[in-house]
Amino acid sequence: MTPALRREHHLAQSFAQHQASPGELDGFTEPFGMGLHHVFVLRVNGNDWVGRKVLQHSESVGWHISSVLKPWMLLGPLAQWHWGNQGLVIYFRAVSAQEKEIVFHNALAQSDSEVSFPFPAMEDSGRECVCSPEYWRCNESLATQLNADERHFRQHCASLLKSLSLPGAVIHDPACSTGEFIAHLARELPDRQCVGSDRSASMIEHAKKHHGTSSARFYLADARHIATTGSQCDVMILRFLNAEVMTRKEAQRAFHAMVACVKPGGTILLFGHTPVLIAVPYMAQALKLEPVSSVAARPGHTELFQFYRLRTPA
Repeated sequence: MTPALRREHHLAQSFAQHQASPGELDGFTEPFGMGLHHVFVLRVNGNDWVGRKVLQHSESVGWHISSVLKPWMLLGPLAQWHWGNQGLVIYFRAVSAQEKEIVFHNALAQSDSEVSFPFPAMEDSGRECVCSPEYWRCNESLATQLNADERHFRQHCASLLKSLSLPGAVIHDPACSTGEFIAHLARELPDRQCVGSDRSASMIEHAKKHHGTSSARFYLADARHIATTGSQCDVMILRFLNAEVMTRKEAQRAFHAMVACVKPGGTILLFGHTPVLIAVPYMAQALKLEPVSSVAARPGHTELFQFYRLRTPA
């Protein structure tokens, strides 16, 4: 086990143990390395809370990093942070476990709440870490991992689109990966037209093989170039403008290009396994999109995950 992984396991077992009394200032140091991109900021009612995503454990997959955030991952209201030779030093005001749960509930109730991850995954060279094309060559092991990581997203999307979209609506997932996501929507929403595309031939092959009986249609295409085809949809699902998939600049360019594919009054849903890279409020303003909400949770769960819902001008 590498030193970095040992630290992640230690944090998972000790992170929730508070050191300062509620109301007192406390500090947390995140050293240089891959852990920096797990630091997040939760904005609720105009106030910034800082937290750190850590490993979670389940019987089915063991220790893993999830896009689902829990209240105990919060440190507290952000006071200051400094960057120096130690890495990132975060100062926050300590709060009780109950206060952390309350702020999660408040975040869901406020439409302008947002979770952001200021630091992308970085390579040792200091450049943004992006997985190679070979990483996305589909195999059963990768497909199983990807499908498990997105279960909560599938459930939330299906529930949301039952009331948000109308019969006959075209729902497009332009980076459909294994096809499980759009096939799930096709099963849950049989009177909608579900379409999945991906630039990876192995992913499309896997999708057609495993979802050949689904009403979802699959085809090979690069999402970044879909706008040039004149393709139009009522709902666009963007779950690839994320850390380790591309750089922030590439994500911004792709988002700008694909907005044109959504019909007037249509919906854009933006989320993913890893943090969303683009500054969504800024891009929404620039492209005259209406932000509806930015976070979500499964019914009966005290949790949060990034889930941007935007509406195009009617």
